[in-house]
Amino acid sequence: MKLQNKQKKIIFFLPNFEKGGASESILKMANFLCKKNFSISVISIGKNFYKKDFKKINCETIEINSSRTIFSIFKLRKIAIDHIRKKFGKVIFISNINYANIISILSLINLKNIKIILTERSSISELKYSDNFIKFLKNKIIHLLAKHTYRLANLVITNSKFEEQFLKKNFNLKNITCIYPPSINNIIKQNKLRKNKNKLPNIIFVGRLSKEKGVFVILKALINLKRKKNFKFIFYGDGPEKNNMIRFIKENNLNNKILFKGFIKNKNLIFRNKDLFINASLWEGLPNALVQSINYNVFPICSNAPGGNMEVIKNGKFGMSFKTNDEKDLQKKIINFLDNKFKLDNKNRIKHLKNYTELKSNLKYLKTLNTI
Repeated sequence: MKLQNKQKKIIFFLPNFEKGGASESILKMANFLCKKNFSISVISIGKNFYKKDFKKINCETIEINSSRTIFSIFKLRKIAIDHIRKKFGKVIFISNINYANIISILSLINLKNIKIILTERSSISELKYSDNFIKFLKNKIIHLLAKHTYRLANLVITNSKFEEQFLKKNFNLKNITCIYPPSINNIIKQNKLRKNKNKLPNIIFVGRLSKEKGVFVILKALINLKRKKNFKFIFYGDGPEKNNMIRFIKENNLNNKILFKGFIKNKNLIFRNKDLFINASLWEGLPNALVQSINYNVFPICSNAPGGNMEVIKNGKFGMSFKTNDEKDLQKKIINFLDNKFKLDNKNRIKHLKNYTELKSNLKYLKTLNTI
């Protein structure tokens, strides 16, 4: 008779394991859980950008060859069954992002001896946005399916209190909790002032260069701003809209104001000696870069979009907000900052940042995984 393996198995599923906050959060959590004697497998559709990083911490990476996530249903089910048969002490399947959550429920339905956790790393409100009829129809279907499938999970985890309350109210969920992502490792205790105050104000964006991140809202705000203020704006990150952004910048004579630095892992190189951070998202989960800006004492301005933005800046206590998708309001807030050079209160900043540390997030996940 085969003895049962007392080790617990965690299977993370994130279809697009590309550069970004969701992928990095899973990597950090996996590293922590491996040290707590969990066996970790990570599933992606196609290539996993962090495959080498997972290998270093002894995590199995599974790259499913499928043109679309929906076509991976039977493969996901087979992977889950294979792990259940290995007689782990417990098998927990953790899915990420709304459409993947639906696929996960459909894949694992009626499977015994497996717990299902759905994580909402963005905001379900994103399904309200569409730029064509096909996308509109697709989002309507995803929203309808999510409303009826989320309740079949053992637990739903959100990245923000906003999203937790939103899903409770609109999806009538009871098995739901909020765990902030592991946005920062250590809290930077001291304010670091720029060495040369006479230099141009450095304004930055950190994230995926895509429409939903509001990159064109930022560019439109900069068109008129260049006539009123002198500044340098740096975009850190890559994405599908980069070429369109470059074209827009040339057409509006912003070339000498804007730089692209691409994806950089080292956060110190990004935030050091910067003055202002902009988040212009149309919706959010809990943006790591926004937390990191506060940690590096780079004053943030963010949209008041659905999601965790307003929680991170504590409704204006640790930054300013502007109306979502409103470049004129964003421009006003940037001018306000450049005129007044606002600073973050250091004592309260440190206290606030304790909510977003890797240790606090990982310990809460560990407690959840041990009790589910």
